[in-house]
Amino acid sequence: MELIPTQPRRSPTPQRDDETLRLVGQMIMVGFDGLSVTPEIRMMIEKYYVGNIILTRRNIQDGVQLASLTQELQNIAQSAGFQKPLIIGIDQENGMISRLGDGIRATHFPGSMALGATRSPSQAFNIAKATAKELVAVGINWNFAPVLDVISEPNSVAIGVRAFGDDPQLVGRYGVAFAEGLRAGGIGHCAKHFPGTGKITHKDGSSTPTYNFKTRDELEPTELVPFRRAVSAGLDSVMVTSSVWEESSQSDGGAADAKHIIHDVLRRQLGYDGLTICDITEMPAFTKGSNIGEAAVMAVRVGCDMLQILDKSETQRQAIQAIYDAIGSGKISRSEIHRSSGRVIQLKEHYLSWRTALAALDPGRLPSLMQDHQVLARRAYGDSITVVRDEKNLIPLSSRIRPTDSVLLLTPVVRPLHQRAPGDPPTDPFECFGRALAQRHPRIRHAPYTVHGITSTHVALIKKAAAVIFVTTNANRSNTSYQVETAGAVHRLCLNKPLVTLAACDPYDLLADRTFGTYICTYEYSQMALETAAAVIFGERHAPGVLPIRMPGAPALRQQRSWFVEVWEKRRDLFASADLWQDCLGRKWPLDASTLSALLDRPGQSKHFVVRHTMTNELLGLAVTYTIMSGPNEMIGSLALLIVKPSHRNLGIGLSLHDIALRHLSKQPGLSSLQLGSIFPRLFPGLPVDLAAEDLSWFSHRGWKLEDKFIYDLVMEIENWTVPDGIIGPLQEKGVSFACCNPDQFEALLDFEEKNFSTYTGWVEKYHSLKATDDIADAMIAYTSQGIVGAAFIFSPVGNNQMSKDVPWPKMIGERVGGLACLGVGRESP
Repeated sequence: MELIPTQPRRSPTPQRDDETLRLVGQMIMVGFDGLSVTPEIRMMIEKYYVGNIILTRRNIQDGVQLASLTQELQNIAQSAGFQKPLIIGIDQENGMISRLGDGIRATHFPGSMALGATRSPSQAFNIAKATAKELVAVGINWNFAPVLDVISEPNSVAIGVRAFGDDPQLVGRYGVAFAEGLRAGGIGHCAKHFPGTGKITHKDGSSTPTYNFKTRDELEPTELVPFRRAVSAGLDSVMVTSSVWEESSQSDGGAADAKHIIHDVLRRQLGYDGLTICDITEMPAFTKGSNIGEAAVMAVRVGCDMLQILDKSETQRQAIQAIYDAIGSGKISRSEIHRSSGRVIQLKEHYLSWRTALAALDPGRLPSLMQDHQVLARRAYGDSITVVRDEKNLIPLSSRIRPTDSVLLLTPVVRPLHQRAPGDPPTDPFECFGRALAQRHPRIRHAPYTVHGITSTHVALIKKAAAVIFVTTNANRSNTSYQVETAGAVHRLCLNKPLVTLAACDPYDLLADRTFGTYICTYEYSQMALETAAAVIFGERHAPGVLPIRMPGAPALRQQRSWFVEVWEKRRDLFASADLWQDCLGRKWPLDASTLSALLDRPGQSKHFVVRHTMTNELLGLAVTYTIMSGPNEMIGSLALLIVKPSHRNLGIGLSLHDIALRHLSKQPGLSSLQLGSIFPRLFPGLPVDLAAEDLSWFSHRGWKLEDKFIYDLVMEIENWTVPDGIIGPLQEKGVSFACCNPDQFEALLDFEEKNFSTYTGWVEKYHSLKATDDIADAMIAYTSQGIVGAAFIFSPVGNNQMSKDVPWPKMIGERVGGLACLGVGRESP
């Protein structure tokens, strides 16, 4: 198929517009079958300039093969004249959706709900970073994760353990940590599925569709919370859920709904300006009408920037041709194409380079990483295993049985998590569980059960056993509901025998049925999860996991919310900020409104953010940020202060302020690093040492790296202080003199500071500022006949130089307190 424009040209033979085609190609992501480059995928890159590939299990044999495949794809793209490498993506959510990691080809890491059960966002960050490193090792540079859907009991089947939990704030917190971990590991991410799984609903008799899934008020505190938080933290890309394409009453194929979701909700309401992705093979125009062209054009027109086409190459070509034709006819504007392809190119510039894409293959890299990551994965699995209830104290099971007793393990027949090579015999994913139990008890009998439930053989085994371990997987689905019936039959047969039930995937399986008094959840049936569960059952290890969903029938959790954040304004917010400071820090760190004003009002250097009560307008939270130059073209961003009114903590106010503040700082041109605390103005140079442990962990869970390094501001009484003997004399013998700097020496002082202390952030600038306030004499210098050899900056609370305004604490101690700062001696000083 040759692409030609639909509008006639003057030339007798129509020619395709390569520039437009290249832009369209950047908006397309395709998949293909095969362990090596096929003629079809080569053609999509070389002829249609497709700039993005998604890999599936059908493309993966092992790490060496996969690395060779991705590099060959990049070589083809470079030879075809691509300015930037291909995005090569994969669905590596971990857990139950683990395209690469199976414990053999790459590490099998715990999935989202298992991480949610650990109650440790830092583990989610570390797992994601390790995942990214292994993907990078085989040439993959994009991951379609994290999942930001909020699970609820009715839709647990739709998303299940792929979600972090049912608490919107928890989902957002872990989702952001996972996304930041992927970024730290060197790959881009795609959050999904906006705005959540479900079905679109409409008002009866209305020509305009309502907000999708639920009403706007219902969505705001639930499904939108994780995405709002993730947008504030900075998302690389967002996958739009396929449910937005459900047919509407307007018979437009869902176009109005989808456009509303993307433009009104995602971009306007949440403020997202990044890349949106959709799978057009899930649109009704294709699934019901087999019209991929209509689906492709509609997706572009409603605002999707990248189109996944997971179908045969002929379908992919038809979709590209339809977009190309729509541009020629004016149905799709060129500005839309430039805007969407520009978003793709912008992300490629941030993450991708030919140097990395075409680097020499290192076959030992992935095995080395897998060895390093074993401990990390096993620790996370250990922290996730959850004992929901153990009403009869059956755990450890070894305390209820004798070594000679028989223990029966009953497991469902389910598909393995990972496909093996063609021709390999089918495997039972619970064999490893049986072996792990057998290592701890000599008489384990393992019997699978099927849709036929309990047979006479099972009955005989149960009667002989002293205890039974019964396993379910996704028992609430229509095709696996037999597991619940089988569990009831086993319970009746066990009578008073110890019965341990294990939900090896969906925790909802038997959660509501308290007749099963011992109930354990692993959230997935990977080998590490099951081996860890065996250790828990026999008391070798504690199960610290916390159920990341509400118990059925339990009252709803107090929902946190994503708060509206405003930019701080001095006239409106100063005195309220001083009151908030007093509530939070005033007893130990008193600051009046005047001093706080001098610290906060720094045009061009600062930007602060506040959250107010929606009804009373009371100031509830404040985040203070500064930027300061650390070099000729480098800047440091400081989150100098984050305080929330004590009566309104644990409601998400601090999270909202934190995310907005970091988003603002990260967008500053020339930014080289971020820090907690500030240099100048000096509110706090870091976190105070007496901060509560939960506050320290709060920052570490946001991804901040806290080190045991301390900065001291020292105070000394000087009323009776004299210069110690043996100091001045030797210096005078070397020709060193001391004096306040005079205007004639000022340029030499600046040269001295630039030469010796230009790498100290803010240091030299403080000396420069003395001239502006005519306080040159506030610099004390040491000099010889050869020039200046040392200097110190002196200030007092009543002084005029900038340092007295940047460091507020001497004034808080008293008026008769002076300060000494930026004291340094030259490298070549005597």
